[in-house]
Formats: sequence, structure tokens, C-alpha cells
Amino acid sequence: MDRLVLQRRALSIREHFGVDDNSPMDLFSLVHTNSDITLIFYPFKEEISGVCIKSANLIAINSNSTLGRQAFSIAHELYHYFYDGEKTSISLYTQANFKVEKEANLFASYLLMPDSSFTRFYNKLTKDGTKKIDLHDILEIEQYFRVSRNAVLVRLIQEEYMTSEESEQYKRNIVKNAKKYGFDVSLYLSTDIEEPKTYGSYLKKALELKDLGLISDGKYEEYLLEAFRSDIVFDDNGEEDIYD
Repeated sequence: MDRLVLQRRALSIREHFGVDDNSPMDLFSLVHTNSDITLIFYPFKEEISGVCIKSANLIAINSNSTLGRQAFSIAHELYHYFYDGEKTSISLYTQANFKVEKEANLFASYLLMPDSSFTRFYNKLTKDGTKKIDLHDILEIEQYFRVSRNAVLVRLIQEEYMTSEESEQYKRNIVKNAKKYGFDVSLYLSTDIEEPKTYGSYLKKALELKDLGLISDGKYEEYLLEAFRSDIVFDDNGEEDIYD
């Protein structure tokens, strides 16, 4: 598919979520609060990055991957949700070269890093291309757009700002170098969530059914437990509210 079409589709989804093409996109919050989509963080096997079941309005991503990778996985699955003709898709790292998976990856890149915004940011860091991009520049890009190192390097190569050979030096000591430059390293670390968690539409609909008297309190709690939300049923957090 033409890259321009994917760019337009990405901008359309940004508009759908009420985000302009100049701002970073917090997909975690946007999808959490979406009235239609249920988002599940699930500890899949390593080779699975995400799952989309359109008939259930459900997106699940691998909670064992890094925070940056999770954001990219949500963006990737949104392509399947909005534009893929298949009712169900399972995204495997081993299938990255399949046509629809390549489209979803490129769409995810444009969704998280819009073309105009990415170009302006690159030009600013490199003084309109007169300065060679360096490690600190790459850290700034990924921290600003909240994406993984791999997502940034792939995009730089696609835009011909860097060669594959040049990118190799930036694939090592990612956390160590981020610390040296004073950046938050949570972007590069696995969240290591052992227990699945559900957010979004499912929880809202279950609560609406209870409030309308269409299901009992017991059935409501059963639905929550099926959605891996025992913390709501049993109030596991035990935290006091703080109003400030």
C-alpha cells in the first residue's frame, strides 16, 4: 500500500482520538478511555506482540514487552481494528514481513510519529541535516514520541536519514546510555506484569448493566473476575484517596 495512504489513515485515527499531528500520542490513556475498545494487558509468549478481535472490540497486547514496544503494539493493533478486513488477527514478530503486518507497522510508526512532526523534530536536532544525527538526538526522539529504540531506528532508515549499518551502533547499552544522559529509562524496560489486566469498554459496560439493575452485584463481580480485575472486587489496593 502507498505510504501516503497509510500516513492519511494514521492522521485520521489521530483525529478520531482528538490528537493533532504535532503532539505526542498517549495511546495507553486514549484507548483506556475509549468508549468502544476493551484493552487487555496479557503476558503472552514472547513471539506474540498483540491480538485484535474486532467482533469483540478487543485489543490485547503483550504485557511482558517494554513500555515503548507496548505503545507500538497498540498502534499496530489499531490498524487491524480500523482497517484490516480480518475479524481476528494475532501479530507475531515472525510475521513482520507479511504484507498486512508491514502495513500495520508502518501505520503504527506514522500514528505515533506523524511525518510532518517527525521531520520537523529531525531537522531541529540536526540543524536541517547539516549535523549528523547522534545518540542524544535519538534519545530525544524516542523520549518525545514515547516509542522504542527499534521504532526510531527503523523510521530513520525508512526516511533515509540513516543506513542500516549506521544504526547497529545504537542497538547496544540502551538503558545505560539513557541513564547517562539523564533520561527516564522506564520506556526501555519490561513492565513484567504477571497478572492480566482489562481496561476500557468492558468495565464501563459491566458497571452500566449493574447500575441499570440488569445484573446482580454477584454477576457484576463475576464479570470483573473474568476480566482479571479482582483488584476492583476485593479492593486490593487498599489506598486512601488523596485530593490535592
